[in-house]
Amino acid sequence: MSKNRLNPSKKAASRPLVSSPVAGYRDTGLLNITGYVEESLANGPGGPRAVVWTQGCQHACRGCQNPDTWDTEKVVRLVSPEELAERILSNPNHRGVTYSGGEPFLQARGLSRVSRIIRERNGLTTVCYSGFTYEELTGPHAPDAAEDFLREIDLLIDGRYVEALKSPDPKAHIWRGSSNQRLIWLRPDFLQAERQFDGNVTEIHVLPNGTVIFTGFGGQAFEMRS
Repeated sequence: MSKNRLNPSKKAASRPLVSSPVAGYRDTGLLNITGYVEESLANGPGGPRAVVWTQGCQHACRGCQNPDTWDTEKVVRLVSPEELAERILSNPNHRGVTYSGGEPFLQARGLSRVSRIIRERNGLTTVCYSGFTYEELTGPHAPDAAEDFLREIDLLIDGRYVEALKSPDPKAHIWRGSSNQRLIWLRPDFLQAERQFDGNVTEIHVLPNGTVIFTGFGGQAFEMRS
């Protein structure tokens, strides 16, 4: 899955880029973001949604679409939670945000702040993909601030991607890469408000700078201009 990179504002760019693991720059309050698209309909219900890819993942799932996001030492773009929230809110068509990666829960504290802002300001919802299971995220060895982040999530799609459990049928496991992954509706009102989904799709986003981004989980392809 190709991704574009979110351009930080001047405020974020004025701070030094640090070459350290996720745990190192997390203390600065900044998020390490490797990709961003707007108005996606392929990455969870309740669209159009902004999609944010985070940098850093320790799961190393075989067949992962985004192996370039694994490196926790790599700094791509650092932005503050407030800046990212404003970027999402700047598009009036957005009904929510979807976090993917990478592993979003390695940056749980900052992302929970983003979701809190967009919910309080415009009632936007949060969908989050994680290679951790819900049980791991609520257990004694959960990532830092996982509990706070879970409070802000409407739909958690959990579990590592298992290549052997992928189906070629786009209707086999909606919004998921493999059948072991689960849809965990943390806010039942969000589930009740959403329409039935017919099947997975692939989106092709063409950005003004010419960058082409493929995103989704298979099925019919649609071209979208951002």
